[in-house]
Amino acid sequence: MTSADGTPIVINQVGHGPDVVLIHGGMDDATSWLPVASSLASWGFRCWLPHRRRADTGQHYSIDREIDDLAAVLSLADGAARVIGHSYGAVIVLRALLRTPALPIKTAVLYEPPLTAGGPIVGDLLAPIADASAAGDHAAALLIYLRDVAGFTPELAEQHARCAWLQHQVPALLPEIEVADRLAWTPDIYAGITVPTMLLLGERSAPHPNRDSTLALAETLPAAHLVGMPQHGHLANRRDPTYVAALIRSYLADPGHSSAAVAP
Repeated sequence: MTSADGTPIVINQVGHGPDVVLIHGGMDDATSWLPVASSLASWGFRCWLPHRRRADTGQHYSIDREIDDLAAVLSLADGAARVIGHSYGAVIVLRALLRTPALPIKTAVLYEPPLTAGGPIVGDLLAPIADASAAGDHAAALLIYLRDVAGFTPELAEQHARCAWLQHQVPALLPEIEVADRLAWTPDIYAGITVPTMLLLGERSAPHPNRDSTLALAETLPAAHLVGMPQHGHLANRRDPTYVAALIRSYLADPGHSSAAVAP
């Protein structure tokens, strides 16, 4: 299928039943959520996993085009869908609900959207990251991002910075973190979003932006349920997909059930 501007959208689809759309985060692709989707499919859901358009294809990057892509995928659903967004993908879902309230979204699950609740996420670090990337040293750019922005320990940051696949994601990451820093995405902007929303928060996630922004949204969204994930951080979908799928399944079965919320 294609988006409103004619850009092709590649989608994985698994299962049959009520529709669930999963929007992956930055430095990632849809396959990281395929194990979660497979579990949901085994429980009677039809899951759509679009591969988000990359920001390094020569096109001018715009989050509005990403929202258009989400709208196109939603057109495949039978009625209103349940939408799951992870990291920057969760920001896309939030902005979609804000820009186009009439989108057919029944419920939302947001896993640590990197909002600017605690101030700019990258700030002055954007320049050295961009400079290293422009010089072709994606490993150095990735190291700065993982160590100084994502909050990895120096040892873990160095380990992951040697990963060729992650280095390849750096050019696509830069426009996203620039947009995230430039726009004033304070939590109160979303106070009018009434779609029932589960906020997933890893107990081990970095305080800023993941923890701070999620807690701020929990205080702002009128129909939000905060669910903590002990022993997990920002990548629980990779580390324990069955656990994440079970949390989502429980919420989707009864989004108004406030006792599902767990203080992180």
